[in-house]
Amino acid sequence: MPSVRIRLPAPKYKTMQLDNKILDQICQAADFKNPTENLRQAQHLIQLMMREHGIGLAANQVGINLRLFVMYVDKEIFHCFNPEILSSKDNCIMVEGCLSFPGERLDIERAAEIQVKYYNARGVEQQRVFQGIAARCFQHELDHLNGITMYERQKITQS
Repeated sequence: MPSVRIRLPAPKYKTMQLDNKILDQICQAADFKNPTENLRQAQHLIQLMMREHGIGLAANQVGINLRLFVMYVDKEIFHCFNPEILSSKDNCIMVEGCLSFPGERLDIERAAEIQVKYYNARGVEQQRVFQGIAARCFQHELDHLNGITMYERQKITQS
């Protein structure tokens, strides 16, 4: 059977690198006055994340000051607006990378299981429990929205 190739259009955005100040800022809360625009922004993030072979991407990583990230874990795509962690348990250390820091890998301690709340593009609240790589990705991307890079997270967990 021949393989099928999907051609994605060139992404509208590019990832920000370490020296970009937006990566150090706490992002502004999303509003839900224009769900179509929210969904469009999330779709652009997904396109870039997939093109870069990532599993998560935060809005500020592409220069947008908005509490939004996307992730692709467990064969499912998530659009997470105004995300927060409600509870966590069982810390573990794993190696992480980041699309904003190509080729860099750090040992980071994070919760192995988290209960979270976030909103979809229309502003409908979602609650889930994430474990393993999904929990790690959610925490990593939420750190970005709070102006914390993996370098700062490593310093926090080592102190």
